[in-house]
Amino acid sequence: MNAVGVDVGGTKIAAGVVSPEGEVLAAVRYPTPRSPDKLVETMVRAINEVGSGKDVAGVCLAVPGFVLAQKDTVVFSPNLPAIEGIPLKERVGPEVGFPLTIENDASAAAWGEFRFGSGSGVDDLVFLTLGTGIGGGVISHRALLRGAQGSGGELGHVTVHATGPRCACGNRGCLEALASGTAIGRRAREAAVENPGSALGRLAARRGLLGEDVTELAREGDGVALSVLEETGRWLGIGLAGFVNVFNPEVVAVGGGAMEAGDLILASARREIRLRARPPSRDLVEVKEATLGPESGVLGAAALARNTDGAYALGG
Repeated sequence: MNAVGVDVGGTKIAAGVVSPEGEVLAAVRYPTPRSPDKLVETMVRAINEVGSGKDVAGVCLAVPGFVLAQKDTVVFSPNLPAIEGIPLKERVGPEVGFPLTIENDASAAAWGEFRFGSGSGVDDLVFLTLGTGIGGGVISHRALLRGAQGSGGELGHVTVHATGPRCACGNRGCLEALASGTAIGRRAREAAVENPGSALGRLAARRGLLGEDVTELAREGDGVALSVLEETGRWLGIGLAGFVNVFNPEVVAVGGGAMEAGDLILASARREIRLRARPPSRDLVEVKEATLGPESGVLGAAALARNTDGAYALGG
């Protein structure tokens, strides 16, 4: 049967009805409200809008932050504080009329890549998404790693530099603070000040820098922009080498907006993995760009939706 996947992000709420084969049959998108009540109202509206009149077995709500599965709540969400503490199943479930599952958004995206994207055909996958922050998910022996409380797989908040920059979570030196889109922007601004004669420096003097500016200038050969992305990839690779050692995946898939830079980031990440990961894991793993783009969250959430018998609506 079909299922509804809902990807709740810091800026948008995307919902879609997805077929068992991974085809999005209907979709809606709304801006993310900043108040808890409006947030619940918008999630309910999105689910009911796409699910109305469809053959739907269940709904999965993929939410940002640390999920406490026993209470179906988010206990900490640095990029969407409004969602913290809301009893999601209690508030949303009765309003939608479908069985409801709650999942971390990056874990849902990882499941999407595993089922329908770059991880299809393998049993063990590590997925990272590089955006405003860094989310992650781990598939081990074809099962999603959730941990004892449902908060497992928070790969973006692994410390890779003990005295590094402050992360949105309050820690210092998280992978998120060093390899996310936000980190690229910070590093680019610093590099522009240090190198005012570079193309990056000249652009920064005219207007604010965007992540896509760094990628575009790097592709045009600006050495300073290239160094910004290479350093980002180095920190990413340091984190990934640890994940390769711990999880022994067949594939590491990296997605998110920052991956518009592609191998400008991944080339140095792969070098760090070769230097720091240990055989045999190092010799097995393949580092790929994720293939589903922004649809990974909706597709993965739909594939994790449960029907009333507790089975996955789109298969396990």
